[in-house]
Amino acid sequence: MYFPDDMNFQYFFFDTYPGFFLQALPVALIAGGIYAACQIRRNRRRSPCKIVLSALFVCYITGLLCLTLFNSLIGDIYYFLFYHVPSGGGHAWFTFEYDLIPDFFHNFGAENLGNIVMFLPFGILYPLFKQNSTWMRTLIAGFLTTLGIELLQPIFGRSFDINDIILNSIGIIISIIVFYSLKAIFYHGKEAGS
Repeated sequence: MYFPDDMNFQYFFFDTYPGFFLQALPVALIAGGIYAACQIRRNRRRSPCKIVLSALFVCYITGLLCLTLFNSLIGDIYYFLFYHVPSGGGHAWFTFEYDLIPDFFHNFGAENLGNIVMFLPFGILYPLFKQNSTWMRTLIAGFLTTLGIELLQPIFGRSFDINDIILNSIGIIISIIVFYSLKAIFYHGKEAGS
């Protein structure tokens, strides 16, 4: 099927996962920038590295919320900015659809893998944001984040899906294992070197 150049862009930007990511990216960067500016203003003695690392977590959470809750609303805003007309898409609020049967293992595809990948940064960025966080606190914070998002999705026209919670939690667990293993190795290496 032939698409004019504008249709190629429209399809890519409004109907693909990379396009959704590109829509969320500016919003996430703005939120992280505002957070970093507030941190610099509040505590001038805090190291720039710590401010950047904590701002990355704010960027990540903002992007996550854009992708999971506000995706269609942000898409409509971009559509209006690019084409100066409403998108014509309606928003179905309060769907209250719930999928409580775990079945991701029957047909594991790209969307399931995406649910794992989407939460991989959490187990690394959260402990950098919350300095004294343990692996258990990181796991609880990650689980509560994915549960909160899933509970809110039926209000924003999407569905609650137990599969998403399980797959998101797998992503969190993988990144927690990687982060805290590397932390233990490097911290043990520092102690041995002193």
